[in-house]
Amino acid sequence: MTVLSPFDSRVLGAVASQTVIDAIAQFVRSASIEAMARDDVALVAGRGLLAPGTTVMIPSIAGDAGDDCVAAARRLRGLGLEPVPHLAARRLVSVDTVELLYRRLRDEADVRSLFFVGGELPTPAGEFGSALELLARTRPARFGFTEIGFGAYPEPHPTISAAVMEHALETKIAVAEDAGLRSFVVTQFAFAAQPIVDWLDRFRERFADREVLLGLAGPAGIRTLMRYARLCGIGASSRALMRNGASIGRLLVESAPDAVIRELVMTDAIGRFGPLRPHFFPFGGLERTARWASAVADGRIILRSAHAGFGVED
Repeated sequence: MTVLSPFDSRVLGAVASQTVIDAIAQFVRSASIEAMARDDVALVAGRGLLAPGTTVMIPSIAGDAGDDCVAAARRLRGLGLEPVPHLAARRLVSVDTVELLYRRLRDEADVRSLFFVGGELPTPAGEFGSALELLARTRPARFGFTEIGFGAYPEPHPTISAAVMEHALETKIAVAEDAGLRSFVVTQFAFAAQPIVDWLDRFRERFADREVLLGLAGPAGIRTLMRYARLCGIGASSRALMRNGASIGRLLVESAPDAVIRELVMTDAIGRFGPLRPHFFPFGGLERTARWASAVADGRIILRSAHAGFGVED
């Protein structure tokens, strides 16, 4: 039996740690991010915090007839980024207005991918009650779009059963792909890895190769994150957020998704359930999230104890 000297053990430990750091950095390099239509993305990109080609999703804005969305997509394209507008079905008025928006997004900003959501309005503003209706009635492939994304929920939706949600997602993917569109999925954010892994296990039984963007909350104060968790109906994993925040003495300061990312890497969930990318919701601000993600992608990572994620170097 070979007995390792203390020096040998330290070397092996350093190699293992570097392997984890490299895997975390590689995963985060592929990340997408959200930016409101009026966010100063140019400033963030100009500081080198968003790599060329980064996917930037543009959430829909209540009352926006499309001008802000088109302008934001055009600006992102001009910065060398990949714009993906959200279209909220219940906020859209008619097939005619959607088709006009499609033409503008293609002609003015060369948008290729869209993300469809139902929208939170209790009563639709127009002709569409769901993302599936929007997809079926407007047929975005006719306008040159190649890819459509849909939302998914690793934790239970606050008002709709998991079975209904999963069936609806399967139907939307099938309809999109019958129309010649690739599909991808963006998950709602969660504060623990286990709900994500459990959902991926179920999803991959049906869809082995669809790209999944794992929703993660960017760095923000614990109170801010808990407020968004309540608004979005995030339940069980919110308790993990509180435990992790308290365990590292920053309950009233900030939390980042480091613990979730590290666990996904350490359990090889990324390898087993790929293709996967992280998708950051910048609840603490676009620049704050982009700066953190840029440091992680650069490998400026400081590993903490096994269950406490990692920090980043300034």
